[in-house]
Parts: sequence; structure tokens; C-alpha cells
Amino acid sequence: MNMKKTWAVTALPLIAMSSMLTAARNDKNSCPPAAPATCNQGECCTQYCLGPDNYGVNAPVRPRTCNGDFVIDIAGFYWNAHQDGMEYAVDSYVTSTSGDDRRSIISATYETPDFNWEFGFKAGIGYNTTCDGWDLGIVWTWYQGKASSHVEAEEDDNHTLLPLWSNQEVNAANSPLFAHDIDTHWKLDLNLVDIDLGREFWVSRRVTLRPHVGIRIAHIKQNFDIEHKGGSWLQTDNTFLPTSGSPVVGNYNNQVDIDNDYKGVGVRAGLDSVWNLGCGWAVTGDMALSILYGRFHVDHDETDRQAASPFTKTKIFETENSFRASRLATDLALGLQWSTLFCDCAYGLTVGLAWEHHLFLDQNQMWRVTKRSEGGSAGGDYQNNFAQSRGDLDTQGWTLSLRFDF
Repeated sequence: MNMKKTWAVTALPLIAMSSMLTAARNDKNSCPPAAPATCNQGECCTQYCLGPDNYGVNAPVRPRTCNGDFVIDIAGFYWNAHQDGMEYAVDSYVTSTSGDDRRSIISATYETPDFNWEFGFKAGIGYNTTCDGWDLGIVWTWYQGKASSHVEAEEDDNHTLLPLWSNQEVNAANSPLFAHDIDTHWKLDLNLVDIDLGREFWVSRRVTLRPHVGIRIAHIKQNFDIEHKGGSWLQTDNTFLPTSGSPVVGNYNNQVDIDNDYKGVGVRAGLDSVWNLGCGWAVTGDMALSILYGRFHVDHDETDRQAASPFTKTKIFETENSFRASRLATDLALGLQWSTLFCDCAYGLTVGLAWEHHLFLDQNQMWRVTKRSEGGSAGGDYQNNFAQSRGDLDTQGWTLSLRFDF
């Protein structure tokens, strides 16, 4: 056959095929998405779905059952909460009970509430779509943290407690405000609602990533109660009233009640990772960052109360502050999980145990307000000293989670 005719016969089908592929590429309706891939048998009788079979790169993991499915997340956790700037007294060594000696800070330690471990839970629901493996979900986190302490410092022990949160006036020459007994109770109510849009995909045969974006709604409520007994509150009634009449022996308790309430909403984004070890076991690592914009509402009340009948109460301090602010929050988790599909890949189950750490920056907006006598004697010139405690709040602990795909 003539060489030119041979090239013509060979080239015509190639040109025709190229034209058909070009037309198909330009016609969106001619390239419908392929049906989800069938489930693949893995090691140790586990099964998994790699997603639509027309994905050569970054194939989606979800929906795990190879169909659009719903997800239910339930988790219980045992966390410890801690906040900076919660020191409530200075425990100082003294050699005598004179006022001058109490003013000296020697071999002193700051007293801080003991933060307890408490239980909480998470509950969520989501939907894994067949649209490129996208998933949408909402998770609610509820936790109540607590802290308390009780400290005593009797004069016989050569110790004294200098309160840091009381606004009480002292009407005695060179005598600082001090207490023999202090009780504290701190309570945290933490409510978080996270709404996420994400996509989990394979980056290798063993590792998956899930970037996600969404919204976080936060309500962080704190209450800090401090009760002072003895010390300055065991002196005469006119100790706190420089202009009062004749002294009358009194026995008082002092109560400081502070509320620190924050409500905010903002953007949240993060990255979850799964490092499959085989047989359904995997190491997980998650991280997220939130920027919340909301309002602080801070109340500070202080009351003196007679320890004997008629138990008269006298409010000596009352403030209220409300302002808007943006706050940063971080979420980190590292854990181990086991997952599988069953009933012909109709259902999925994942059980995980992780250590979580959550940080909420600048949540402590409580004010310390104390008075100082410039004259150093009865009836001296008292001035208020304001010290705002800017402290971070964090929670950390173990979380046991259960996920069911159906």
C-alpha cells in the first residue's frame, strides 16, 4: 500500500477520536459522575470505601458506606479546667501580730483554688453526601468545671492571709487587711456549638485529611465566690467606719461574689487527620482555630455579714461592666481509634479515645479592687487600687467517642 495512503488511513480515526473527546470535554452533560465504588475488602475482615471510582487523586473517604448517609456522634469526657489569675490571697510568714509585721511579705506563697476533674459530654449529628465527599455536621459540647479551696492561718502558726479581692476599708494605724480563714468556690459553665463543612480525602493508601470550615457559638460563664472570716473582720464595728461612734465589738464574715460571662460567635477552621495502622486501627490528630466576637458581662459584689444575730448584711462594693471583644480559641486532639463497616457496608462504626486540649485566650476579665490608706492612720486618705486580671482559660483531658454511620 502507498505510504501516503497508509498515513491517511491511520490519521483519520485518530483525528476523529480527538474531536469526539474534545467535544465531550466541552459538553458537561456528557460526563456524568460515576457511581460510587463498591466496598473494598481490607485487612482483618475490615471493609472501606475509596469513594467514586473516577477519582485518581484525593479520592473522598466519605460517605464511608458508599452512599449518602447520616452520622451520629456521642462522646463522654473527663476534663480538668484551669484559669490564670485566680490567686485570692497571700499566705505570708510573720514574727508577731503587729500591723507593721503583717505588711511585710516574707516566705510568702500565693493561694490558688484547686481545680477539679469533672465529666462532660458531646453530641452531634451530620450528613455525608455523595457530592464530592462533602460532609456537614453540628456538635454541641457541654462541660461544668469546678474549683474550691479552704485555707487557714492562725496567729499561733506565725502566718497571716492577705486577701487580694476585698475592697474592705481598714481603720487602724499600719494595719493591713488580713483574714484567719478563707473559702473559695469557682464554677465554669462551658457551652460550645460547632457547625462544620468539611471533606475527608485520601492523600495516600494509609493517610486521610479533612479540612473543614464553619461557625462556632460559645457561652462561657464563670462564678467566683470568696468568703473571708476572722482577722480584720473580728475587730470592732468602727474598724471599717472611720466616722462612726463608740466601738462595738463585732464578728463579721465577708463575701465576694464575681460573675464573668462571655457570649460570642465566630469563624472556625481546622484540619483533621487519620493515620491508618491496619485492621481498622488508626492514630488521629485534629486541630482547629476559632476567632470569636462577643460581649463580656462582669459583675463584682462584696457584702459584710454579721456572724451572730441579727445577721445584718452591709453591701460595701458593687460594680458592673459590659463590653464587646474578640477572643481567640484553639482546639487540639491526639488519639487512637478503631473503625469498621458491617452489614454489607450499610453501616459504619468508629470508637476513639483521645487527649484533648482547648484554650480560650483572655477569658478572665474579673477586677481586683482594693483600698489603700495614704495617711497610714485612722481616718487616712483611702484610694482605690484597680488591677484587672487578664488570664487564659483552658480545658484538657480524656475523651471517649462513638460514631455511627447509617
